[in-house]
Amino acid sequence: MPRLVVITKGLAPLSHELSDTWVTIGRAYGNTVQIVEQSVSGRHCEVRLQGDELVVRDLQSTNGTFVAGKKISEGVLKSGQTFRLGEVELCFEAADLPGASFVNKMQVRHITSTAPPEDKPVKASPNTASGPAKKFHVLFVDDSMAFLDMFNESCTALSDGTWGIRLAATADKALAILREEPIDLAVLDITMPIVDGLQLLGIIKRRHPGVKIAVMTGFATTDKRAACLSSGAELFIEKPLAAGDMKVVFNMLNELLSWTRREGFSGALPQVSLLELIQMECTGCRSSILEVRNPETVGRIYIEVGALIHAAAGALVGEKAFHRLLSLKGGDFQLKPFQAPSQRTLHGRWEPLLMEAARLFDEETALITKPHESHLP
Repeated sequence: MPRLVVITKGLAPLSHELSDTWVTIGRAYGNTVQIVEQSVSGRHCEVRLQGDELVVRDLQSTNGTFVAGKKISEGVLKSGQTFRLGEVELCFEAADLPGASFVNKMQVRHITSTAPPEDKPVKASPNTASGPAKKFHVLFVDDSMAFLDMFNESCTALSDGTWGIRLAATADKALAILREEPIDLAVLDITMPIVDGLQLLGIIKRRHPGVKIAVMTGFATTDKRAACLSSGAELFIEKPLAAGDMKVVFNMLNELLSWTRREGFSGALPQVSLLELIQMECTGCRSSILEVRNPETVGRIYIEVGALIHAAAGALVGEKAFHRLLSLKGGDFQLKPFQAPSQRTLHGRWEPLLMEAARLFDEETALITKPHESHLP
């Protein structure tokens, strides 16, 4: 059986059997082969057997991937050839070699799944009472083919046929797909060669403004989150590793696909409730201003990176203004680009604010619709 063998002096030999599926190699937990050595990046490279050759792809590692002494972004090895990850050398062998074993786990470890089986995930139903569900067209963009294959397989199963999925490992491939096919949602990695995810996000927003965008990265920071959301991404989420996380991410993306955004034009409040709209903005960690108008009042609700920070309606501000706007029975709304308000009048999590507004709305509705009691003389 073809396999990889770690042959660096000072490290115990490690072997990993190869197949035609992508295998990730790196220092971090979650890689198929984990090599705990300082010169190896957290997510260093990926390999896949292709016939009797081995395809090696660097994943923008810090110390590089080398074949025959030359740094590569992608290369092909034949049996007996070696390649180097930082200071760790591996050999591609097409036949079994004696003596390879899994030892010295403080330095080299082979990762296998030991997690207990989870509950069967809830799939998106392909049929409804009104007929087959809409088929969404989703584009995954990531420089790791291993992750693309894994995420594609999981989302295909979870969507139960309601997602049509395309894959791209580079920005130019992603843009080619967008030119040729209708895409509802693009899911972008940030760390990619040549054109990174943030640059690609800007290009897609300019060329294909109707495409919803989610950013999914294994290297999430506050600055990256703010940059992506301010550039027009609907969601910013961390890459899933466990099966349970995969289901959560799928559900978030599926909700985003199912939601119809009304940006840049008016919408009737009875058709799309303000509570639903605000919930989607907050869940997606977006920044926006929701302007609400009807004959009684004009108001604004300010949302910054998914947090409700200010509301104003006539002379009212804060929670009173927020409750007033959400009690309206009709009118028009517009989602506008975020600008910081002169003051912050809303504090705390958005969920309790929405729940209280919904409770007050229900109480007011019940009072209005309650039939008048009749009294006999």
